[in-house]
Amino acid sequence: MLRYAGFLRINRGRLLLAAPFFLFLLVFWAMPLGEGLLLSLESNTLWGESSFVGFKHYSELLQDSRYWHSVANTSVFALCTITFSIGLAMLFAHGIRLSLKGLQGPLTFALVVPGLCPPTVLALLFLLVFHGKEGLLNRWLIEPLGFESVNWLSDPDFIMPAIVIQAVWRWTGFMTFFLLCALNARPRDVLDAAAIDGVNIWQRFYKITLPLISPTITFCLIYLLVDCFAQFAGSYVLFGGSGGANDAGLLLVTYAYQKAFVGGGFGSGAAVSLSILPWLAGMLILVALAPRYLWKGVKM
Repeated sequence: MLRYAGFLRINRGRLLLAAPFFLFLLVFWAMPLGEGLLLSLESNTLWGESSFVGFKHYSELLQDSRYWHSVANTSVFALCTITFSIGLAMLFAHGIRLSLKGLQGPLTFALVVPGLCPPTVLALLFLLVFHGKEGLLNRWLIEPLGFESVNWLSDPDFIMPAIVIQAVWRWTGFMTFFLLCALNARPRDVLDAAAIDGVNIWQRFYKITLPLISPTITFCLIYLLVDCFAQFAGSYVLFGGSGGANDAGLLLVTYAYQKAFVGGGFGSGAAVSLSILPWLAGMLILVALAPRYLWKGVKM
């Protein structure tokens, strides 16, 4: 009984310490999610009374071509952002490790700075970068290389690359920091033993380094995936709440905003927002399971 009472006292203490977190989770996550679910089942507008319509908004989404276009755009945006951010971060992390020790800290900090900027401020900066044919990117890079200027924010062929460049610029530094920490945490004896056994550098990278840092890579993938599906501020500032020309930059959250605050259909806007959850959950499951199959035959 004494042991049981002590166990209860310890757990009560832990629960008391965890209570503020769970209260925060309840008030700012669970309750809004429940309210959003109820809202998606109602015909709720700015000008009329709400009425229960069941799953009408969800069935309308299945036949909404703009919704499926936003799903495709968001998926392409996430795939490109994650690929370039993780790829560049891996290169930068290895480059920083090979640099002088005195430069590693300043280089890492310089790469992390864009991620510390609020997304709205960063988007305003990129307005100057992509602004018409006189933008900084055209003036300093495209034209000096001998190419014609590009209308990044009005040409449908370049709208998605513009959004991706902005996201990659923001998050590559943070991903570099995480991967650099993972690379520095690798056990040196394993790498030395592989080198002595004649394992070449590419085999060491794929069969030793990648499995060792796979938890960090998975974390980076999940972090970026969630951010990509929640992307709003950057595209809103660049395109004023629209999807750009031909909806080339229409993302899921932007479409939910248009449905709710431009069209006045809060019920349909809530349905679009909640429809993000199954898409995101499915991709997160794939990301979490991928390392098990990629390095299934690798034994560490």
